[in-house]
Amino acid sequence: MTVTIDAARCIACGMCAYTAPEVFHMVGKASMVLAQPESLNRRVQDAANGCPVNAIRVKT
Repeated sequence: MTVTIDAARCIACGMCAYTAPEVFHMVGKASMVLAQPESLNRRVQDAANGCPVNAIRVKT
């Protein structure tokens, strides 16, 4: 699984960092990927699906 965030779209709502703190981290006015998950992770999928601006991309 590869996770990316489009920083230009991110509005820093923090939902992703709240949902999967082991993967996402808030830095200033954007979220960043702290660590790539080693396997399929339901919380990462939930964070991507819940992103209000669709800034998170997950490739399996």
